[in-house]
Amino acid sequence: MHQQRLPPPPPTQSKKRARLSTKQRRIRQLEKDAARRTFNGNGMNDSLPPLPVTQDSNEGNDHAEENDDAGFDTLFGHPYGALPYGNIHFASRPSSSDVSVAADGQPSSLSSLWHPDKVRHDGLGPNLRQLNDEQLITILSFVDGPTLASGICCASKFLYVAGHHEELWRDLVLRRWGEVGFTVRDPHDTEEDDSGSAQGMGATGCWKDIYAWNHHPSDSTKAIIQRHSPISIQGIYSDTFFRSWLCRSFALQPSWLSTHTVSSIPHSEMTTERFYKEYEETNTPVLIKGASKTWPAVQQWTRDYLLSVASEKRFRATSGAAPLPAQFTLADYLNYCDSSTEEAPLYLFDRTFATKCPQLLHDFDKSLKSTCGWWDGETAEFGHDLFGVLGEGRRPDYQWLIVGPKRSGSCFHIDPNCTHAWNAPIIGRKRWIFYPPGVTPPGVFPSPNGDDVCMPISIGEWFLTFWDQHVERRKDPDVRRRPLECTACPGDVLFVPQ
Repeated sequence: MHQQRLPPPPPTQSKKRARLSTKQRRIRQLEKDAARRTFNGNGMNDSLPPLPVTQDSNEGNDHAEENDDAGFDTLFGHPYGALPYGNIHFASRPSSSDVSVAADGQPSSLSSLWHPDKVRHDGLGPNLRQLNDEQLITILSFVDGPTLASGICCASKFLYVAGHHEELWRDLVLRRWGEVGFTVRDPHDTEEDDSGSAQGMGATGCWKDIYAWNHHPSDSTKAIIQRHSPISIQGIYSDTFFRSWLCRSFALQPSWLSTHTVSSIPHSEMTTERFYKEYEETNTPVLIKGASKTWPAVQQWTRDYLLSVASEKRFRATSGAAPLPAQFTLADYLNYCDSSTEEAPLYLFDRTFATKCPQLLHDFDKSLKSTCGWWDGETAEFGHDLFGVLGEGRRPDYQWLIVGPKRSGSCFHIDPNCTHAWNAPIIGRKRWIFYPPGVTPPGVFPSPNGDDVCMPISIGEWFLTFWDQHVERRKDPDVRRRPLECTACPGDVLFVPQ
């Protein structure tokens, strides 16, 4: 039987293999690299918060242009030159006239050997470059300090930047000296380099300097230790490295701090009956203006005074991002505050300060009872200090000394003992955001049973990522579900309901 074979159909346009130009091949390769990095989390990270957009310009804010400039300073101000990964599309390609010698000894153009992520590609080699940046940082976290400083950081440009990731040095210090305490060099001290010019602390944080200072206990060795001065490297494109810098250095918008929806009452107008019926019974926060302005603590607590009464006392400091708490003397902690530029700085949160330094408690305890009598369970008409029946030995912790540098603080949380509290700023301002019971704040994702919670590790990340959602929550049709906000200043006392 004869079967006739039909000729193949003419090739369609979709099946034709057109030759790609050099530019098209480069764009296609960049697209493939970007897709692979998105999948692997390598360099590119979908969780990178956006740079804040100045919205205050529409409100007649005179500082709008200044805020925009600060935003550009954040984008291009990373101390080691890291940029968000998307900037790789603007990487400069070498001209085709540049010639180099290939591995086989034959001349070849740099243009043909060029890789858009060349610093990472060449700096990690064929094996390590298969890892994403998060995995690389995890591996480096197992390296000891001397090897990290004299080995890893000297291996290549990319590893120089990766090895100076601030969290690596923070964790090294805390794991080695966190429980016993460590010394923080005064950042205001100056030293002269070989050229005779003075060196300061710099703007990159201080954990590597802290490690070096405590790793060499000898005074003769410390005399020659110079503070770390970062080198900016071109061609570093990594959302992983850039994220922590962005979250700690972005410009705060004035509109973020301008809303005040917590009730504000002058101290002279507050009575025990009013406090109990309008605020405690209804579980509503209230800011009492001027309630602490006569306290000795408000009038006396300067840096010099605190150092005179508690310079060598050790206090506990912690952070949501740090793996371990740390013990600081007050003098060392204040030096840390002066130099820290971390995403989530450690802040003192000490429950035993009254035992360590009774003078600090004396500076406000008696005045608190006299100016805010409605909180004194012994004298208040509506006093009901139920924990008092347990005795001081079994009473849960109820007094804390809290100290921190700018932008330090805690993320959203619920009091573990379900108790009311009061908070009085002595120096500096404190911003508060309250969400009603049963209303989950944006960016907070609790597990079904409530045992685990996923949320941003720093306040900066929350502001950058979830602020717009928070603004929308202010417009909730149900007024009872709207958040409340305020800024407490020295002289104010804030009632924080459970």
